[in-house]
Amino acid sequence: MTTRTKKTIPAKADDISSTVVDKVTEVIREAILAGRYSPTERLKVAELSRQLNFSAMPVREALRTLEGEGLVEIAPNRGATVRRLDRQFIEDLFELNTELRIFAIRRSIKYLTTAKLQLLSDIVDDFAEAVERDDLDASLRLNRKFHGKLMEIGGNMEALRVFERGWELIGSFRRQFGYGEARQRGLVREKRMLIEALRRHDLQQAEAVLRMQHAAAVEDLIQRFDAEPS
Repeated sequence: MTTRTKKTIPAKADDISSTVVDKVTEVIREAILAGRYSPTERLKVAELSRQLNFSAMPVREALRTLEGEGLVEIAPNRGATVRRLDRQFIEDLFELNTELRIFAIRRSIKYLTTAKLQLLSDIVDDFAEAVERDDLDASLRLNRKFHGKLMEIGGNMEALRVFERGWELIGSFRRQFGYGEARQRGLVREKRMLIEALRRHDLQQAEAVLRMQHAAAVEDLIQRFDAEPS
């Protein structure tokens, strides 16, 4: 009997470059939110390439991604500059995120099954455990997973794409500024309230939970943002 050896399929060049761009984007994003680049400071591709030890191509693509997120402004003959972040930026970011989630639950309600609700409930249980052990990275990942799953159930992949782009930025804000006392435990309660509303097909209550969560999240982050030295 002849044993066939499985061939390893090499990663495509596009996949590799996409991974590199994601990494460069993450590094620059975190640096902007940490204040290592000042508002209105020019971000020169050559300097960033040298500092980060990446070629110019992924740095240039990363800056375009960050422009789409609103962290960077790119002007003809001037290049990229760091956008000044303020309360309005945070409020707009969270408002869009909340409206996308409300859009998703309106679409997903007719596709919900007991199995899908159980999956969401299991994610919340894992999230609650991460919160109890004060594991910020795990809680951020599971928070994104929960709402991303709601977006997937809704079935609009363009909405999911926009949601994920915004969530990268929200996650970066949270890694930089953290959460206020008891805020994450509030998130656990709100997620369970949302699941219960969806179980009853109560869209009005589900939307109310998301808007309540939105108000608490914005208030919490702005308080921590304002407390940072300028």
